[in-house]
Amino acid sequence: MPGRLWLALLLTLPLAAQSAPLRLNTDIFPPYQVQEGDRLTGSSIKALACIFSAMDRDYEIRVLPWQRAVHDVSLGRAEGFFSATRMNRASDFATLSAPLALEKWYWFSNNPVRPPAFGTNSTLRIGGVRGSNQVDWLLQHGYEVDPLVTNTSQLLHLLKRGRIDAFLADQQTLRIELTQQPLDLRPRNAYFQQYTTLGVYFANALLGREPNFLEQFNQQVYQCIPEISVLQAEEREQLQKLHRTLFANWRHEPALIEAILQQNQEHANISLSGIHELDQRWQTEQRQVERPLISSVLGNSLSAWLAQQQASYKGLISEIMVTDQHGLNVAASEMTTDYWQGDEAKFADAFFASQDSPFMGPLSYDQSTQRYQVHISTAIHRPGGGEVIGVMVIGIDIERALKMENSLFDGESTPQ
Repeated sequence: MPGRLWLALLLTLPLAAQSAPLRLNTDIFPPYQVQEGDRLTGSSIKALACIFSAMDRDYEIRVLPWQRAVHDVSLGRAEGFFSATRMNRASDFATLSAPLALEKWYWFSNNPVRPPAFGTNSTLRIGGVRGSNQVDWLLQHGYEVDPLVTNTSQLLHLLKRGRIDAFLADQQTLRIELTQQPLDLRPRNAYFQQYTTLGVYFANALLGREPNFLEQFNQQVYQCIPEISVLQAEEREQLQKLHRTLFANWRHEPALIEAILQQNQEHANISLSGIHELDQRWQTEQRQVERPLISSVLGNSLSAWLAQQQASYKGLISEIMVTDQHGLNVAASEMTTDYWQGDEAKFADAFFASQDSPFMGPLSYDQSTQRYQVHISTAIHRPGGGEVIGVMVIGIDIERALKMENSLFDGESTPQ
């Protein structure tokens, strides 16, 4: 009897461990974590409420100084901390989730010269908030950060008094701070640095006990936060300007037009069921050694040209695809998930547009590269201004595009 009782207790231990509330640590960083009296709110707090409700999982949140919030997880006193960007010091004991929020980091300065991309040999006096994500990033990239202060308001006062030359901050967070400050504290210049995702670092010990936990959590992230951010109007204009400058003439390439016309002729009588059959074959071939359909697309000369163009821009372009009049791939710079793009807005909104202007899709997060991109689609016309015969879609890395735009029209050379 005692042996049976001991076995029964062992069998119930994993269930008891799983039912215990998850202990998560955070600090106050508006607008992601906000303290309103005794109430904790903010965009990340609301996102976690949605995610854990869908997972039917209990959790508790403790508000601590940021460095202690991180340290407690390393010691096993909590199962996670948030909202955090990718940091080297956490990689040994925790794993970052899919993003709950997207920050837009800018350099803020009264100096008309943009700070250097890397801190090595920089003589700039850079301040930072002690323990912040920005200070972690600055130190990882060779900057000296001094002084370290407790809040953004102190950085603004140091900048005004000329005690520091610049600081790095999230645009939205700083704007919230500036609404509470006098006008003379506003920095004169802002220089875009990068987009940065914020997620939850979950302890590797938790993920070892529950191997499916992170996948389940990430799945609910995309359900609870369908669109993490939208591009501002001026940013969309910057991207349109960059697209016109660098890529607008590609759709007139004779080889591109000839390849589309040839495939349109081959698919002149194709049915919707035939399209679905080809699309299914494409997806099946991705798991096979023999790939005749995929090879016919990725192995043709136009795909080779697209891949060459993508490589020449060194990360600015995330992918390029060219379709026929049905939205079926004619060529692509790299493997696409689907063969048929005709059921997606990036094809349809360009193909059926009443005006001959590029269509820009929403900002999207690529899980494989962990970067944000936007697709810009252009209708391809029959030579001589005839009917639309296909579409060219270019994926643009938003972070690199906004950095490039700052200098693109100031005489710097670009790939041709």
